[in-house]
Amino acid sequence: MKRADRSRVLSSLDYLEKELSFLSEYEQEVSWKVYQTQRSKRLETERWVEGLINAALDISKVLLAIRSEEIPETSREILFKVGSFVFDKEAEAEAFSELAKIRNTLAHRYLDIKWEDIKRFMHLASESYPLYIHFVKRELEE
Repeated sequence: MKRADRSRVLSSLDYLEKELSFLSEYEQEVSWKVYQTQRSKRLETERWVEGLINAALDISKVLLAIRSEEIPETSREILFKVGSFVFDKEAEAEAFSELAKIRNTLAHRYLDIKWEDIKRFMHLASESYPLYIHFVKRELEE
């Protein structure tokens, strides 16, 4: 792995781990009512979710390049492809790839749809990000 690639992955991984540590805080503090009525908390939560998904995408693109894998055209396909290395079951890789859909929804949908996707993100993040982070760290060791 080139030093620049390693540095980029480490930086994004550090961000991912630090920000993911706030997951329980967001799960406890951000309800539908808070999300709907407190604009600043809504925007903060959306930005937090988007940042975590973008970090996973950035890391995934670098990992695919390092492995000399073809980099798919869409974000969903990128996350699915890397997810297929991380998770044992195809359904888990498919669920991980939903992160791209959630990121896109945050930019284009109504509050109630965004809220459903944020709840889905929090569920997915708690299940998939620890495994994803472990996988990335193993890749860095090689």
